[in-house]
Amino acid sequence: MSTELEELINEVRLCYQSLVQIGDSIHTGSNVSMGMRAVLEYLDRHGNATVPDMARARRVTRQRIQSLVNSLADAGYVTTTANPASRRSPLITLTAAGQRKILGMRRLEGRHMKVSLSAKRIAETTATLAELRTSLEEYHAK
Repeated sequence: MSTELEELINEVRLCYQSLVQIGDSIHTGSNVSMGMRAVLEYLDRHGNATVPDMARARRVTRQRIQSLVNSLADAGYVTTTANPASRRSPLITLTAAGQRKILGMRRLEGRHMKVSLSAKRIAETTATLAELRTSLEEYHAK
């Protein structure tokens, strides 16, 4: 692996850790962890989904997503509905409380997560990271 790629991967890891720390800090006292937030965000962006679908999309285990969904259901942020495509995997649906929660979290983060990068630089970085992820996944699939 090249030194440049090692540095990029290190920066991605550091950025991830910073996001988790900042998220935990600004949401102190919230009953939603960063993992639970990711599930709320996924459902808000993509609509109803099954636990296995979310696990594949988030690249984590089904058990991890199920645990997060259970906690979100206990808090009243998600509910399950019948899935016409599968009796074994119900659809997970955001409740009105869940929609309000993710919207409130995004607003709070918007006030606390300011960066001095242009929209163009952010878009370029996003595209580069997506390309890197795809390349890594393709290599790993071989």
